[in-house]
Amino acid sequence: MLNLPVMKKYTLLLIALLAFIFISGCDKIDPPYVNTPGDNGGGEEELVQKVLLEDYTGHTCVNCPAAAKLAGDLKQLYGEKLIIMAVHAGYFAEVESPPFDLDLRTQTGNSWNADFGVISYPSGMINRGFFGDRRVVGKGDWAPRVATAVGIDPKAGIEIETTYNESDRKLEIKIDSRFLENTNENYFLQVCLLEDSIPGAQRNNDASVGDTPTITDYFHRHVLRKGVNGNYGEAVTAGAIVANENYTHEYSLNLNADYKAKHCSVIAFLYRTSDNEILQVEERHILE
Repeated sequence: MLNLPVMKKYTLLLIALLAFIFISGCDKIDPPYVNTPGDNGGGEEELVQKVLLEDYTGHTCVNCPAAAKLAGDLKQLYGEKLIIMAVHAGYFAEVESPPFDLDLRTQTGNSWNADFGVISYPSGMINRGFFGDRRVVGKGDWAPRVATAVGIDPKAGIEIETTYNESDRKLEIKIDSRFLENTNENYFLQVCLLEDSIPGAQRNNDASVGDTPTITDYFHRHVLRKGVNGNYGEAVTAGAIVANENYTHEYSLNLNADYKAKHCSVIAFLYRTSDNEILQVEERHILE
């Protein structure tokens, strides 16, 4: 039979062990939420070419749910190498009577829609490249163009760091860009805020995707919410780009009250101003 001092010793050890297990198993993070880069396309060890698929869509477009499903299937196939951005613009994105009264249009999306000449929906661009004679294409061309784009050797990397304070909904963004080669070509950095899983109605004519003629409980995915640094971003640098130089840009904004922070992400892409083709793209969820 253990004497009291020994029993007390074992009791204290047991309490310490239980406390350690509790602390180790706790995954609660107190704000602000700092999301630092890991293997994010810009690291020294491995530079991964990533691809942006822009899906131009609208909630009264009956063919758009099938295109969104295709984009999701491609995302399943390519994983983090493919980044999707849904741009609600054009006549199918206009607000109508309920249940089509959700306005997902943005000034940035409207500008892109006009400037790139999007006239039919769904339409898409893959890294804003031509890959032939057209830049804006229907969903039938998305898969082969994505396959081509992911196979290109990377020429730049991007790292995104975000800090989000839940109390005042302030989001701070730091973007580091790095090029592998010297160049005198002019490159811009575009930064955007996206929100995923926004509930709303969606017209639909494909029963394999959902209810027809309307999916009342549809979730709009990868939705462009804001051009953080304007409609067309800003120059990476004022002079020539130097290989392996780190180019840093920082931004600060407050999330709108109706945005769900847990569904928001920041995407950044580098594009060549001479032809608007995207060199590299990256995405980071603000609460990842």
